[in-house]
Amino acid sequence: MRVLLANDATPHSHAAADYLLAMPFRKPIDLDIASAVTPPILVDGGMVGMPIDMSDFVEEERQVAKARVDQTAADFRDGARGKSLHSVSTHVPVGPPPSEVLNLADQTNCDLIVMGAVGHSALERVLLGSVSDYVATHSDVSTLVVRPNRDSEIPPSLKKIVIALSGSAEDQRMIDWLGNLHLRSSVEIHLVRILRLESFYRQDIRQKATEYWAMFVKHAQQQILDLESQLQSMDLNTETHLVESDHVGEALIDYAETHGCDLVMTGDSDSGLLTRIFMGSTSRYVLRHARCSVLVVRDKGERAKARQELAEQRQAAIV
Repeated sequence: MRVLLANDATPHSHAAADYLLAMPFRKPIDLDIASAVTPPILVDGGMVGMPIDMSDFVEEERQVAKARVDQTAADFRDGARGKSLHSVSTHVPVGPPPSEVLNLADQTNCDLIVMGAVGHSALERVLLGSVSDYVATHSDVSTLVVRPNRDSEIPPSLKKIVIALSGSAEDQRMIDWLGNLHLRSSVEIHLVRILRLESFYRQDIRQKATEYWAMFVKHAQQQILDLESQLQSMDLNTETHLVESDHVGEALIDYAETHGCDLVMTGDSDSGLLTRIFMGSTSRYVLRHARCSVLVVRDKGERAKARQELAEQRQAAIV
């Protein structure tokens, strides 16, 4: 597995590095550490321009960033101690951080992007920073957004994981992703499926739908038990929960908060069909409002295929 770690000078970035260092990957990973330098743009008298000594300024910033990523790389090498770390490379691109991170993800053909939840511009720790939001929303690969504990800069240990199930093919993808990790049997895996309740229907319609709802719940229960069996075959400690709620995202966050979970795993889209290349509303809500770390699991091959299909549809519409 190839991992891209976005690195800056914030506590959340340090937490992301510590979190990644502690992840028990089964196989050696190739790690790329990146910190983008953004050139300042001066606005004077209605004219947009660059300062004369821009190159010197950018080079100075690059050297500071390079020293930081080199130190982070050294920390990973020194802290590995038999941990599955195959190689470490550093990058200091010049440009807007969101686009540079995504460009590097493409260039390195990485499988996972890891970054802190909040950057320099954060006003509240509970909010998601604009860079993290953009990258996690637009990336074609799985993305881990790390939030430190609210009362500590130390990242949470991987003790309780919520897998946010939807009943789609993405559920299996998340189960398969866990196979990349050698988790201790003490780690709790919570399989949670939120069944959305529509409260605006007339009473007579709700009565007619009762039989259908019972069948739907039974089918959801069977799906979740099938996934639990796979995890138990991996000697993992599991819990399963079906929760009825009129807001899926809120219910998932409430569950994670109530049970003290430190990681929420979610798929990329709500339907997995027309929205395959867009982030589903539930995933976006969880990403932006969860108080713990969030891992958005994607299949980059499927994303590439979906983008190609969309491009072909647009081309056909033009013709």
